[in-house]
Amino acid sequence: MWRWDQGRLIYFQYDILKRIATVLVKFNGMDISICEEVFRAELMMNTHLPFAPHHYAILRNYKRVFECAFLATVLDNRLFVTDFCIELSKENGKFNTVDDYLLNYISRFRFPFPAFQSYNISEKRCYPFCAIIKYLISLQQRNLQPRISIDDIFRIIIANSCTGYEDIEFYGKLVPKVYTIGDTEKRQIREMVIFISQISILKVYGGYLWLDFTNHTMLDELAQNYLHPIESEPKKNRVEELLNLAKIKEGLVLPIFEFLTINHSDTYFLEGRRIRAEHLKIDRSPLLRKYYRELHPHPICHMCNTNTSEKYPWTEYLLDIHHLLPLSSSITITLTGTSLANIVGLCPNCHRSLHIYYSDWLRNARQDDFTSPSEALSVYNSAKKELNNGYPQ
Repeated sequence: MWRWDQGRLIYFQYDILKRIATVLVKFNGMDISICEEVFRAELMMNTHLPFAPHHYAILRNYKRVFECAFLATVLDNRLFVTDFCIELSKENGKFNTVDDYLLNYISRFRFPFPAFQSYNISEKRCYPFCAIIKYLISLQQRNLQPRISIDDIFRIIIANSCTGYEDIEFYGKLVPKVYTIGDTEKRQIREMVIFISQISILKVYGGYLWLDFTNHTMLDELAQNYLHPIESEPKKNRVEELLNLAKIKEGLVLPIFEFLTINHSDTYFLEGRRIRAEHLKIDRSPLLRKYYRELHPHPICHMCNTNTSEKYPWTEYLLDIHHLLPLSSSITITLTGTSLANIVGLCPNCHRSLHIYYSDWLRNARQDDFTSPSEALSVYNSAKKELNNGYPQ
């Protein structure tokens, strides 16, 4: 049975996990039962989320969140953080983006998993995220819609006993089988899927998980570099197993933006910073464009309010997709699923000028990047205000 932590989806959002990590490293090695209230207060202050209910110990309700996210584990109320947690807590660690984090996560997370009571090292090992993404790649390579529903995961991946070790050709030959799906298991896998969809090459849309990555050559590179299960002999001791799964070795962390095909016109996005490449990935996401267009059927620029189909009548929908906030992720996890609330459509002129505005602002502020979502949103609003009111004399 595939398992996950159910009902705390918002705590698995990448930005929240980074904030949780900064707290966990402070309490590394400590007996949490001795400092329960201080521990809770620190978590609440850093994440702005409730760690409720207050009459239950945090480790009773949130230990599985920490473990499933590869942040920390517990032995006799004593907290032990992982290598993943340490890197997430750093301002400039190995995991500066959600892609850094999840591309290293998917090849390590496996069943049996030590966070669950059913943990048994004699069971056959399965890497669920490797299996799901390989299946999506097999669809893309056959020019089929690269999507999978929760029911499909049961009928195609689980019912066929996929392990994630198989090659892409194997997944291209799978056929659905009958599988009885329990409500609890279905809810848990739904939250697994939403968690992993934070990676920039995946999107949750219309009840499906989609592979949003169209370069066939780079798909092979993705499979070769990131979808090989990282094998290690499972440990009987749960604490040892979790710490071992999340152990980082030199040379294993590769940046996802290596998959980008960049041409000369893209240089104003880059400027030596990875976040520019992150913006580029979002701008070229066919699925985000489709989603945005369905929500906003009229091509009106969010900055200058120009209806591009009226200004350029020979065009149909001349808008670029722009992410308002610093890109840790192309989506945001919410209590109800996923949200693309921070995506806006800009005409090409406004989009290019906005990135120039960003560059000027960052240079004047002597910053490499925005320090917070609120700062980025403020700069965007300033650019929009100057555009509509005219530049000051």
